[in-house]
Amino acid sequence: MTASMLNRLIIALTAGLIIQGNVWAGEQAAKSANPIRVKPIPMESAKTIIGQDFRYPSGSPQIQAFEIEIPPGQQTTLHRHAIPLFAYIASGDLELDYGSKGKRIVRAGSSFVEAINWCHFGKPLGNQSVRIIAVYLGQKNPDLAISEDCTKPD
Repeated sequence: MTASMLNRLIIALTAGLIIQGNVWAGEQAAKSANPIRVKPIPMESAKTIIGQDFRYPSGSPQIQAFEIEIPPGQQTTLHRHAIPLFAYIASGDLELDYGSKGKRIVRAGSSFVEAINWCHFGKPLGNQSVRIIAVYLGQKNPDLAISEDCTKPD
């Protein structure tokens, strides 16, 4: 099975599970006084935040999710990601600095696919912590979910 076929299969299975889950959730909500709310998370683009095309890694898929909180006055190290990373800003606003590609501000309730193999750092905008739900779309061997530190911006 080619990587392209595997990607299509993963997307089709995920869509099927989401649709089935939504149907089930709707049935359960109809039975409850406190209905379950299902709200899609918007995606602005099918490219990374700096306009890169991306593909899922080949090999055995491994999806890892993390909740990241950056307090006001702090920032991440200068780093890069080797694999696609879907990020949802659950609260606060995030400022990302991509060096020669400029800065981006991502507001609470927004999502994006992080730059791949591009050195950057992030920090809260203002005096509120930023909370990020990060989902890494990688493979088991090697496990590339851990970001790599950079020595200088791109």
